[in-house]
Amino acid sequence: MTGRREQVVIVTGGARGIGLACAEAFAGLGARVVLGDVDGTAATASADRLGCVGVRCDVTSAADAAALVDAAVDRHGSLDVLVAAAGVFDSMSIAEVDPEGFARVLAVNLTGVYLVAQAALRPMVAQGSGRIITIGSMASQTGGLAAGAAYTASKGGVLALTKSIARYGGPHGVTANCVLPGVIDTAMTQAWTDEAQARAVDATPLRRMGTAAEVAALVAALASDAASFVTGAHVDVNGGLYMA
Repeated sequence: MTGRREQVVIVTGGARGIGLACAEAFAGLGARVVLGDVDGTAATASADRLGCVGVRCDVTSAADAAALVDAAVDRHGSLDVLVAAAGVFDSMSIAEVDPEGFARVLAVNLTGVYLVAQAALRPMVAQGSGRIITIGSMASQTGGLAAGAAYTASKGGVLALTKSIARYGGPHGVTANCVLPGVIDTAMTQAWTDEAQARAVDATPLRRMGTAAEVAALVAALASDAASFVTGAHVDVNGGLYMA
């Protein structure tokens, strides 16, 4: 961001995990971060620690998504980057998951990305520039090693949706890319059994889990000038666990 104004960045799911790591990475680069999370108390606490703005946002609500974007634009005058990191995990198989559970996961993980991206595109298209970075999952490539049917389907949808956003946004100067993390050391994987964690590490060529900060570093790179001609792409961050 050298030689230009500070970027204005929205991060959904920004109170914890990969979302929080992304907020930390952008704040460290001097960006003006607006952190959204369904847990308003956690959003405020994380934002206060980073010196940025925290907003309660349920990404399944079109009104909340629009309000989050409005908060960034009203406060900072523009919106340069959206990181759509809000999500929920589910490990139930296709035989176990019920229709309500399936719909709930898709509502957060897929519909939530659609709603915040649609809201963010309005100011981005108007200003003729912007970066949208979605957080997918290696599960969309493997069918889910530990993830269930709903999570896997939702993340496959995120990958496809990101390409559609890129197709639409390109003529308006807006790029869209999807980051696909593998096994990352977050609260989600910490809840796995020791055996499941060990199997994942043994299957990973780098022989360890990734960190949320490593995912965030790639997200920040996709928002930088170095990635100005990258759009409609997916980028793996999985330590070699899946190679396509």
